[in-house]
Parts: sequence; structure tokens; C-alpha cells
Amino acid sequence: MKVKTRQQGNSVVLTVPKTLNVPVDAEFSVDLKKNGDLVYKRVRDNGYDLWSDPSYDYETEIKREYKELGYNPRELEPKGKERI
Repeated sequence: MKVKTRQQGNSVVLTVPKTLNVPVDAEFSVDLKKNGDLVYKRVRDNGYDLWSDPSYDYETEIKREYKELGYNPRELEPKGKERI
């Protein structure tokens, strides 16, 4: 199926044909590939709430993130205009 972009305000719009049965208000993530292709993927809400999960180990996760970063961002001194 072929669709064409069009200008709408400051945006370029791709119309989704009704025959594809995409529901109104469905959310998609979009990526622009190096070759110019646009790839849309439906964002699915699985209902999982990390903060209400009693088995989630926040301390272990934060330590893993600090190790991955190579530093603790909370220990950095602000520089420039962000210093208030």
C-alpha cells in the first residue's frame, strides 16, 4: 500500500488508511533509518508498574546504573547556569 506525505501546519503527516484498522489514539514509536525509511512500532502498555512491584530491588538497579555510567551523577558538582 502506498501513502504520500502532506503538510499540516508545521508538521509532515502520513495518513494511515482506514483499511488497516488502526485504532484512534493508538501510540507508536517512530524511527528514521539511515536510508530514509520510517519504521513505526506500536507502543504497548503492559500495565506493569515498576514502583509498585515489591520484588523490584531499587538499590541493586541504581548500583548497576552507576557502574554502567562509571560515576554517580548525584555526586557531581553543578557547573555554569545550573548552579542555583
